Amino acid sequence: MLRLREASPPRPAPWDCLVRVHAASINPADWKLMGGQWRFATGQRFSRGIGIDFSGTVQQAGALARGFRPGDRVMGMVNPLLQGSLAEYVCVPARALSRVPRNLGFAEAAGVPVACGTAFLSLHHRRRDLRGKRVLLTGAGGGVGHFALQLAARAGAEVTAVCGQRKAALCRELGAARVVDYAREDPLAAQERFDLILDCASRIPFARAREYLAPRGEYLFLDTGGRVWPFVRALASQLSAGRRQWTFLILPAGRRGEMLAGLIERQSLRVVVGGSYALSEAPAAFQELMSGHATGKLLIRVE
Repeated sequence: MLRLREASPPRPAPWDCLVRVHAASINPADWKLMGGQWRFATGQRFSRGIGIDFSGTVQQAGALARGFRPGDRVMGMVNPLLQGSLAEYVCVPARALSRVPRNLGFAEAAGVPVACGTAFLSLHHRRRDLRGKRVLLTGAGGGVGHFALQLAARAGAEVTAVCGQRKAALCRELGAARVVDYAREDPLAAQERFDLILDCASRIPFARAREYLAPRGEYLFLDTGGRVWPFVRALASQLSAGRRQWTFLILPAGRRGEMLAGLIERQSLRVVVGGSYALSEAPAAFQELMSGHATGKLLIRVE
């Protein structure tokens, strides 16, 4: 159960920055953490707060916190096993922060670190050249999906976006070459071969996906269910010279945030906001997120 409570502002260590949070976003990892999916890492205890990414203003910089000073507009991630970003203030290491893109406000910037970072790593962690590649993307209208769609299309890939009918127009607008309504059509029915199947919505198991991958194609999934064995299985898959599956965890990294900020500015990437809630309305935001039908990012205004 989520509860809003008063607490004293955290005190920054010498390498930390104290950030006044203006906005935060919520991610599927948040409610999965609350539901106990990561008990092998947390034990029976959960973080005192919830939420991972945020944007805000630096209030205080520690003596060893390089690169930032009071007043700087920043975005970043917390370690969700230790604290949450749904708060008025957070203390984070300076190395976990990056600047807010010049073409985004605080609210939009809060939706970037986790979702856009995951989308970028999903597409480019192999340093693959996506020009002319065929990409099948499930959950294309969601938080990670709408970023992955834009990034893949701008990199020259031919993207088949799988989504509900309500999000079809958005996916076409964001660059999809083809849109498949999963409620009406099997996205693999056309018997096409894909260089990458990015399964953001956990709709296609690898056992089936591998039949529709190109000879050196890759299947990438994001929902590990808080278990260790999907990572072991993914690593074992790398020993094969053929079709592979892969997954990963995203950790706080200011350098990646700086890279994303530049990318968003150069390519005018959109942060699609599907809903904006006050901090006191966070339970309603989680209900929408857990429905599985949210569009883009759901943001929390910290006022």
